[in-house]
Amino acid sequence: MTLQQVRIESLLAEPVLPERAAGWGASCACDDSVWPDHHDRLLRVETDLDELVELLEMAVTWGELDWSRSAVVPPHRWVDFALCHSWADPARMERIFSLATDVAARSAAGTGAPGV
Repeated sequence: MTLQQVRIESLLAEPVLPERAAGWGASCACDDSVWPDHHDRLLRVETDLDELVELLEMAVTWGELDWSRSAVVPPHRWVDFALCHSWADPARMERIFSLATDVAARSAAGTGAPGV
């Protein structure tokens, strides 16, 4: 199968929304449900590109902005978040949340990539 065939098939496939263990609108048993709004936004990362961009923007600015008073799941919890939820493509979601975690850690440490 070619990459183009995979892309076409993925465009034709019905989107699969991740579900919490207890279902949408109900309490989730994961440790991150104490931040319900951000928790639900993170659940949409797989199917909503705007939410994915928001996650990456948060990761990039984690070391620059004060997030301490925000009701958000902190970066050190993102990989665990990905692992404790059901996804259409669990491996991809683990990669996304791992990447975002790494970016946030570099941002907080002030160790971004060297200039080109």
